[in-house]
Amino acid sequence: MSSRVTESENLILESARTEIENHGVLGLRVAEVAARAHCSITQIYRRFEDRNGLLARVLGDIYEESVENSFKAFQLKMSSLSEITADDIVDNLLMPSQYALLKTQELRLEILAVSVTNEELRTRIKKISQEYVDKWDSCLDHIEERLEKGIKIDRRIFTIMLLIQNMYYRTLLDEKGFTDDEYRQFIKDKILL
Repeated sequence: MSSRVTESENLILESARTEIENHGVLGLRVAEVAARAHCSITQIYRRFEDRNGLLARVLGDIYEESVENSFKAFQLKMSSLSEITADDIVDNLLMPSQYALLKTQELRLEILAVSVTNEELRTRIKKISQEYVDKWDSCLDHIEERLEKGIKIDRRIFTIMLLIQNMYYRTLLDEKGFTDDEYRQFIKDKILL
């Protein structure tokens, strides 16, 4: 019976994710989630308590995947290098124009907005964020071991700017924003001690 519960729960979560991807967080309708998952609204509420419980689970999963994917992509690129330069670090960061992943960035903004009033989601996002700061710190240990002699990086840049910044705001500036080259040079100038 537990495998059936898991399968049913997965159908609900997949359905909710599809609703969010198609209509945004505000557009999520529990009745639509139930219809797509071939279950009743009562079954959803039994598993997740209410709409907020469902949102906490789905949005927490999406947030965790997004953070994990960004971290793993950077870590994979950096782990393949035997000696690392400042240019290697900067060239392997996401650049403003790569936020053609804009849909993901917009969804992350929605998740953060929901977390203001959804305590369960806020608690999960907080835990995920704290775990990934530790993972980034470990990744930076690896980078520092392989840096060119005499070069030191300022780790505060990673926590203050790269982990917390929100590239989405750049998209709101249009031509008043900054280019990838301007961003790359800014990070390079700031990352070195």
